[in-house]
Amino acid sequence: MNSEQKKIITKTIILFKKYGVKSVSMDDIANEFAMSKKTLYTLFDSKDNLIEQTICYIFSEHFKKIDRILEKEISPLQKVILVYRYGINQMVTYDSAFYFELKKYHLSAHNHYEENKNQIIFETILGLLQEAQDIGEIKQEVNLQLFCELHLFKIDEIISNPNFNTRYTTQQMLNHLIVHNLDGIVAKEY
Repeated sequence: MNSEQKKIITKTIILFKKYGVKSVSMDDIANEFAMSKKTLYTLFDSKDNLIEQTICYIFSEHFKKIDRILEKEISPLQKVILVYRYGINQMVTYDSAFYFELKKYHLSAHNHYEENKNQIIFETILGLLQEAQDIGEIKQEVNLQLFCELHLFKIDEIISNPNFNTRYTTQQMLNHLIVHNLDGIVAKEY
């Protein structure tokens, strides 16, 4: 990705957050940069390509933030909570249509989204939970893979529901979706 593409992607993210994916056209993006649509198409050969690259860029930024969290000298469970606090704060900044439209109209970009989400949940978070279990913070009998599938895998769909995310604060969502579920698997001695 060159600097001009990065500049367009970062501005496009703002448009997608505000209006969703479907309602933002290549004309809108070209107008935002005072460039011709033809010039825009030399940088991104289709709207699908732009959306895919945008999803890749968004997750590359997420992984940078997650890496900074993982470097902290805190317990694995505290890291899990910080990763989800960051994630929830990010998710609520997007128009609820963003996730729905991505899945419905831009399958390839949605697949990138799902792959990256799965990497966060089933590699990073599961790894932290395993580390916590290994040091006795989590009950040994807990199936951590199942815990991730039941409690973490669909959080984005819950949070992207406007009836849900406008009624509760980010902290309330974090507490009820993550912290209280973690409380149920924490070893009593911890």
